[in-house]
Amino acid sequence: MEECQVTSMIPDEAILRPRGDLTIFEAAQFHADLVSLHQQQGPLAIDLGGVERMDSSCVQLMVSATRSGRVTVQGYSNRIRDKFEQIGFAQFLPTQES
Repeated sequence: MEECQVTSMIPDEAILRPRGDLTIFEAAQFHADLVSLHQQQGPLAIDLGGVERMDSSCVQLMVSATRSGRVTVQGYSNRIRDKFEQIGFAQFLPTQES
């Protein structure tokens, strides 16, 4: 996974934009990025537009991060959405329509 940054294109919203794969091999870095995201003020988002592959380890981290109610998940492909559904997590992820 390329290095993620918490950036913002929308005033008053911090957005985490991971790139590449989000698998068990990237889970530690993704967790650290999510912790940094949660330190931001206001609404938060995870934009998965640059993610090519994802496994359940990182989906679980996202589900945990979204439990605060401040984080939305956006920009994911049909392939990633299908992965969410296959492992039974789609219902737990708050989404934001793009």
